[in-house]
Amino acid sequence: MWIKLLWIIGLMWMLQGVLTYFQIKNFQIKLKEMKDKGMLGIGTAKGRLGAGAFVIISVDATGKIIEAWKMTGISVFARFKPFSELNGLYYWEAAKAVDEYNKSLLKAVTRAVESVSKKNRGE
Repeated sequence: MWIKLLWIIGLMWMLQGVLTYFQIKNFQIKLKEMKDKGMLGIGTAKGRLGAGAFVIISVDATGKIIEAWKMTGISVFARFKPFSELNGLYYWEAAKAVDEYNKSLLKAVTRAVESVSKKNRGE
């Protein structure tokens, strides 16, 4: 019985590794697509018990968000989805557009905005 349990745990661990690989590939593809559109801002927020969040924004020379994507969830099945609420806003206005009740998403957007802000200042 213990051998079967160890095999199941081992197989689940391997499956998680494979699914994590595909999640990272999804991130790399999305990053390549957005890199050509403008300056990138990336923000993350880890959830301890709840869902974490990952946000990528692409900003033009005037500071307007051209495109935004978000990934939220607690599993390796999470994928990037369009974050159209931010499209067309200036990056310094982005945090105000996020629902205040989703703290991890707000934190990720704030970090993405800080990332763009640092790049604008040349840091």
